[in-house]
Parts: sequence; structure tokens; C-alpha cells
Amino acid sequence: METQPKGERSGGDGGKRHGAADLHDAKPPETPEHHMIPVWFFVGVILLIYGVIILGTGIYEFSSPPATVLSNTHPAIWWGALLVVIGGIYTYIHFPNKA
Repeated sequence: METQPKGERSGGDGGKRHGAADLHDAKPPETPEHHMIPVWFFVGVILLIYGVIILGTGIYEFSSPPATVLSNTHPAIWWGALLVVIGGIYTYIHFPNKA
């Protein structure tokens, strides 16, 4: 087996040596950008879901009213409608962009 000088050893790249600077200059692969979804979007969704549930309960109470003191004011309808409106506003304002 014959020894060759260091500079004449051939590898798969035709004898070209790569240094750390060569690897650093290489272009990274294209990766999609990740965007964070605001927590207020999820707050709006939760308020919207709770509002729909409470509003549905209030509508159901028209057919079988509860035996409470102020049941004639139908607070479940008012609170459910308020939560639906607030949740809809939060969801609309903080909806994550697809762009």
C-alpha cells in the first residue's frame, strides 16, 4: 500500500475540502413560516360556545320555566345573547390570518 501526501488524497468531491465557512454559507431549505394564534381568539371561541349553550337553555326555559324568583325576566336569554355577541366580536377581531 502506497502512502499519498495529504493534499493528493481524493474523496468523493474531487479533492475539494469544505470548511465551516462553506457550510455556513449554504442556503437553508425553504420552511413555512409559523404564526402564533392569539389567546384572545380562543377566549372568543369559548365565550361564543358558552353563549350558544346558555342561550339554548334560556330558549328551552320558555316551555318549562324554573321555579325561581326572577324567572320571568329570562336572564339566561340575556346572558346567552350577550356572551354570543362578545364571543363573536373577539373571534372576529382576533381571527388568525391565512396570509
